[in-house]
Amino acid sequence: MRKRILLVTLLVSVLGLVLLTLLFSGMSYSRSAQAASGQLSVLMDMYAADHISAPLSDETAQALSAEMGGTRVTFLLADGTPVGDSEVPAAQLSSHAGREEVQAALRQGEGTAVRRSATLGKELVYYCRYFSQQGVLEGGGAAEGFLVRFSGEASSFFGVFTQALPTLIWLLLLDLLICLFVAWIATSFILQPVERLTQAAATAGNKPVRTEYPELMPIAKMMNEMNAEIGAQMAKMQEDHRMEKLVLNSMEHGIVIFRSEQDVLLINKPAMRLLDYEKNEPIACFTQDGEIASILAAGEPATVNRRLGEREYSLRFTFGDRANVLLITDVTELMAAARSKNDFIANVTHEMNTPLTSIRGFAELIGAGAIPPEKLPSVADTIIRQSDRLSNLIRSIINFSAIDADDLPDYEVDLSEVLRETAVNFEPSLRQKDIAFTLEVEGSVKVLSRRERLVEIVNNLVSNGIRYNKEGGRLQVKLTGGEEPALSVSDTGIGISKENQSRIFDRFYTVDKSHNGAGGGFGLGLATVKKLCRRAGWKLSVESEEGVGTTFTIRFCKKK
Repeated sequence: MRKRILLVTLLVSVLGLVLLTLLFSGMSYSRSAQAASGQLSVLMDMYAADHISAPLSDETAQALSAEMGGTRVTFLLADGTPVGDSEVPAAQLSSHAGREEVQAALRQGEGTAVRRSATLGKELVYYCRYFSQQGVLEGGGAAEGFLVRFSGEASSFFGVFTQALPTLIWLLLLDLLICLFVAWIATSFILQPVERLTQAAATAGNKPVRTEYPELMPIAKMMNEMNAEIGAQMAKMQEDHRMEKLVLNSMEHGIVIFRSEQDVLLINKPAMRLLDYEKNEPIACFTQDGEIASILAAGEPATVNRRLGEREYSLRFTFGDRANVLLITDVTELMAAARSKNDFIANVTHEMNTPLTSIRGFAELIGAGAIPPEKLPSVADTIIRQSDRLSNLIRSIINFSAIDADDLPDYEVDLSEVLRETAVNFEPSLRQKDIAFTLEVEGSVKVLSRRERLVEIVNNLVSNGIRYNKEGGRLQVKLTGGEEPALSVSDTGIGISKENQSRIFDRFYTVDKSHNGAGGGFGLGLATVKKLCRRAGWKLSVESEEGVGTTFTIRFCKKK
C-alpha cells in the first residue's frame, strides 16, 4: 500500500508538470504568433510609406524582401492572382483568393493567418493588407486596387515545447525528490492507524476488533463480520466432518484409506469391527495374510474374498499416488447366488442328460438289432420327442443369455400384427387341448422395441397359457392402445398360489413340477419375459388365483 501511495503521488505530480508545460508551451506559441504578426504589420506600414508606388513584380518583391531581412513578399491582384513573389516566380503560383488572410483583407482591409506553407514546407505567419489605390504592373499596365502579403517563419508548438524540455526535466527530477520525501512522511502518518488496526485484528481472537478512527470503523466492522463468517464456516466444516464420519460409520461397507500397513489415514467402524483393528496398530491381515501382503507389495488393483466371522466379504484394493483404498463388501448373498447358479447348472445338466441317455440307449438297441421291426416307429417317435425336448432346453437357455448382449437399436413394431401371427402359430396346440382362444386388438398398436423381442415375449406368455391351462379351458389375449398401450394374457389354468407369485420370474422355477420339461417348459419363459420388460422399461404384473386362472399384464411406455 505504501508503494502504491508513493507511485500514485509521483504519477500525479509528473502528470501535472507535463500538463503545465504543455499549457505554457501553448501560451508561448500563441504569443509568438501574435508577435510575428505585429512585426509584419510594422513592415507593412514601412512599405506603405516608402514603396507603395513601386511596380508590382517579382523583382520589386525580391528587393523589398532583402531590405526587410528576408521576409517573404507577395503581390496579389484584387481577385487573388499573384503578380509578384520574393521566393517563387508569380507565374508558377496559383490563385490565393481562397486563402484565409486574403479573404480577411478584402473584407476588412487586413488579415492574419498562421499555417504550414505547402510551397516552402514551413509553418508561417501571413499578414495581408488591401490597398485601394492604383498599382503599377510590370510591363506598364495598371491595377485598380491590389493586395500585399508579408510572411515570416513562426515558432512551432513542438519547437516551443522543445525549448521548455530541459527546464521540464530539471523540474521533474526535483519533483521526484520532493514527492518521495513528502509521500514517505505522509504514508507513514496515514498508514499508522491501519497498521494498528491490522495488529489488533491479528491478536483479537474471538473478540471484536475496535478502532478509534471513524474512517476505519467500516473496515473494523467488515473484519468482525468476516471473523463471524469464518467462525460459522469452521463450525459448519466441523459439523460436516461429524456427519461424514457418521455416514461412513453407518455404511454396511467397510472403508480403509491408508498409505502403508501401519499408516492408516481413515477407517470406519464396520472396517474396524471386521478387521479387529486397534488404533495406532498395523492391520493384522495386511501382514499375516500372505496373498494380501503380495497385493500390497505389487501395488496393483486386486480383489480377494475372505470369510470374516459367519459371513463372506470381498476385499477390493485400489492404489493411488497419495493413498490407497480398501473397500470391504459383504458378498454372502452374491456367493449364495453363485452357488444357486451352480445348482441350476447341475439341474440343467441333469435335464439334458435325461433325453441324451434315452436317445443313446435306443440308438444302441437299434444298432444291435434288439428292437423288433414293428416297434421301430414307436422308438423313432420317442427319439424325436427327446431330441425336441433337448433342443427346446438349449434354445431357451441361449435366448435368455443373449438378452444382455442384444444392443441393437429399437424401432417401431406393429404389436397387433405380431399377436395375429402368434395366434396362427399356436392353433395346433390350442386345438390339441381344446382351448377356446380369443384375440382382442384395438386397431394397429405400435411399440418401440425389436420384433424378435416382442415375438419372444408373446410366445412365452401364450405357451404358458396353453401349457398350464385345463382341457377345454379359455385363453384370452387383449391389446389396448391409447397413450399407454397394454397387453394382457389371461387363462383359466391351474393358477399360482400367493407364496409362489414372488418366485415365478426366477430362472428355472416352475409352479407345477409335473410340467417341468414337458413341451419345453424349463422355467426360463417368464424369466425371459421379465428380463426383456425390465430392459425396455415396461411394467410387468401378474394377477392369479389358484385353481381359477392367471392374467399377465404388460404396460408399455407412454407415447412421446
